[in-house]
Amino acid sequence: MVTAKEINRGVKDVLLGASMRQVADEYRDRLIEDFGFRPEEVQSTTFSAEVTAYMRALARHLGDRHQGDVRVGEALSTWVRFTEHYEAWDALLSGFDVEGKDQLIRRGRLLFPSTLTSHWDEQ
Repeated sequence: MVTAKEINRGVKDVLLGASMRQVADEYRDRLIEDFGFRPEEVQSTTFSAEVTAYMRALARHLGDRHQGDVRVGEALSTWVRFTEHYEAWDALLSGFDVEGKDQLIRRGRLLFPSTLTSHWDEQ
């Protein structure tokens, strides 16, 4: 379960200019350190499920609480180009005016069912 403290740390980092990729990498590194993994024990998939859950929760929080913030919009705009997490796409397309939004909506509609994306045009 992702804690409010972890979310707040990620929000702070994004507001200070960190990319979502940087936030994800830092979160993974903290987990590896907290659990005491040795370098030879770490694989590319280590904590991937936990990082995914964290990034989904962070994106949802950013979209809900920081709509319209240019720094957040930039971070989410870059992030959706590398992920297919609905939460990131929805946060971006529901709460931010970004360049190329029409193209992002078309791409998002290919990725997600129309019941999840119909409100994107209403913004």
